[in-house]
Amino acid sequence: MFDSPVDEIKNRLDIVDVISGYVKLKKAGKDHKALCPFHSEKAPSFFVSPSKQIWHCFGCGNGGDMFSFVMQIEGMEFVDALRILAKKAGVTLKKQDPELVSQRSKLYEACQEAAEFFEENLKKTKGVQDYLKKRGISSKSIKEFRIGYALDSWDSLYEHLTDLGYKADNIEKAGLIIQKQSVTRLPAGKAGNSQSVTRNYYDRFRKRIMFPICDLSGQVIGFTGRIFRGDESTAKYVNSPETLIFNKSRILYGLDKAKVDIRKKEQCILVEGQTDAVMSYQAGAKNTIATSGTALTSDHLRIIKRYTDNLLLAFDTDTAGEVATKKSIGLAQQAEFNIKVIILSKDKDPADIIKENPKAWKKAIEDAKPIMEFYFDNAFSKYNLKKLEDKRLAAKELLPPIKRIANEIERAHWLQVLASKLNVQEKLLNEALSRVRGPEEQPYQPTADQPASRQGGPKAGKSRLQNRLQNLEENLLGFILKYPEHLDCLKKNLTSEYFTTSVTQKIFQELKKQKSGKEIDLKKFQKKILLDQPYYLEHIVFQIEHYNLEDKDILKETNFCLKEIKSNYFKKKLSEISLTIKRAEREGDKKGKKKLTEEFNKLSKELINL
Repeated sequence: MFDSPVDEIKNRLDIVDVISGYVKLKKAGKDHKALCPFHSEKAPSFFVSPSKQIWHCFGCGNGGDMFSFVMQIEGMEFVDALRILAKKAGVTLKKQDPELVSQRSKLYEACQEAAEFFEENLKKTKGVQDYLKKRGISSKSIKEFRIGYALDSWDSLYEHLTDLGYKADNIEKAGLIIQKQSVTRLPAGKAGNSQSVTRNYYDRFRKRIMFPICDLSGQVIGFTGRIFRGDESTAKYVNSPETLIFNKSRILYGLDKAKVDIRKKEQCILVEGQTDAVMSYQAGAKNTIATSGTALTSDHLRIIKRYTDNLLLAFDTDTAGEVATKKSIGLAQQAEFNIKVIILSKDKDPADIIKENPKAWKKAIEDAKPIMEFYFDNAFSKYNLKKLEDKRLAAKELLPPIKRIANEIERAHWLQVLASKLNVQEKLLNEALSRVRGPEEQPYQPTADQPASRQGGPKAGKSRLQNRLQNLEENLLGFILKYPEHLDCLKKNLTSEYFTTSVTQKIFQELKKQKSGKEIDLKKFQKKILLDQPYYLEHIVFQIEHYNLEDKDILKETNFCLKEIKSNYFKKKLSEISLTIKRAEREGDKKGKKKLTEEFNKLSKELINL
């Protein structure tokens, strides 16, 4: 038996499997490594240890277990990460468990019930089923993507959810209903308020084909409703509003199903709508996703970057010059994606092509053009380069996308190509390029949301010196915890006042009680010092293990850390004594000044002799 659901989940799941669902891991000896999803880096410093069941980034200092990883990458509380991992592990959580009572939990549950309600409605509505089949969507796809139907009713979903015990407030916060207030004036002479406010609710989605939107773990967090035989004045699509669990700028439709194939194929296909994504998946291109009611954002790109650097865009050539599309491509270029464009037939979207001939869609994917080739072909098909005015227009159209290329070598290549095509000096185009304004949208920022600092780890607001000292202290303690035969070296040379953080002081004080050479049980040691961060000790030992030092170098590195820590301590004390000596001079305290000067000289000698 297990003490808690957390222990049972950890027993059933492997941290490598959990993290590989979000990040592309590569084997590195007994561990796995990747580019850190929490900060920008060129070389992998993010490691996952199957033996310890922890993860750690040596670049940003972030780390923890599978729960902390899911919490940070999904931006959620512990109770929500618990539910996600419990579902993955097949562990049943008790409804009455107080850990599960959170605002987000209620919204997840309401969305899940709504999805089931819409699915049942579709099963009872033959006209919608026939329509979907006519569009080419198979029964298997309808089931797999949980496509449903919102009835032509003002409050059928609202009544269904309230009958199940959900409060109107939570249903509204989930984005499923809209509140309408009506004011009634009371008869003259009535005591109290002169008017009465009645709050009525109605369903946000009515008479629409419903596409549930899921997060990376497959939980329903929102919906897109497509109109079904409605008034032309009605919006074709209605999306869930921003909620506590749904942020359209960070959600990509179908990614929960496509992420494995994106990683396998080293390629992500991005289409414009849910129907296109479903049909592409159905046709065998299971690495297809779509945005959910918004243009491509920096957050979307950061998420895609976890799985691949290769991005295929499928949009109508007539819309390729649209401002929003240009911005999306510009952001992807800045993020150094390898971008290709899937060329579509005129007036046809991917769903239309797939319905007519799935093989034609496969061929279109294979024939996708690199983005700059697409831009150049598109421009030169419109202009007669024998005419000076057309040359000017071609340069005006092509210089901005060249400007957006992040890689300098690639940018220089396409500038040379343009100069050759226009038969003008490259120097002139370079001057023109310098005058081109960059993308109007905020530039791509490769760092994800600022990760929560681990206890004792580098924190915002700390100076470089403070962070360096903390790293030295952690390295020294990591060496001793890993190689306790050098414990006497620590005891003889330092006291707790040499350490700059309460955490490293605690660890040192407990280490002084240990016997030299005796192996240290990190879990028992952790319980003795009562640190808030349960994996802090594993982090600092994990770091030492990845230095891959030979035995002869271990003591050398330990002594280096000792020397640097003592040196900093002496310099700090000398600075403090120097200020005290000046104060004694001002106050005429000759006796005090003499004593302080002697202490200063003694410390100075110790510093020199280090």
